[in-house]
Amino acid sequence: MWRAGSMSAELGVGFALRTVNERVQQAVARRPRDLPAIQPRLVAVSKTKPADMVIEAYGHGQRTFGENYILSSCPEIKWHFIGHLQKQNVNKLMAVPNLFMLETVDSMKLADKVNSSWQKKGSAERLKVMVQINTSGEESKL
Repeated sequence: MWRAGSMSAELGVGFALRTVNERVQQAVARRPRDLPAIQPRLVAVSKTKPADMVIEAYGHGQRTFGENYILSSCPEIKWHFIGHLQKQNVNKLMAVPNLFMLETVDSMKLADKVNSSWQKKGSAERLKVMVQINTSGEESKL
């Protein structure tokens, strides 16, 4: 797997973003023509990176981030929550401004809690949610 982290430290966040976006566009150009022409979305996972790097990426046009903290100086960010979400933290997460997507919901109880909390928030937008499905039937994965 190719990672932009070491490159961004050496050459800057803007260069790393341009490089990754160019690779994405090259992959898009190679995809079979019978697939839907949906533009991929680059989610910059910024966990453990300093806030100034996130702000720099934002300044270079990146708007979609996977994170668990907020930067009010970047009002157009679309936050993706990544990692395991515990039920006791759902209300706190639903209060995050610009929450765009929850990755992932892994139980019906969690889905019900997220749905209830989002409805109480009264947002006109729908929350996008990725659902984790146990396709192997393993008991340990339930």
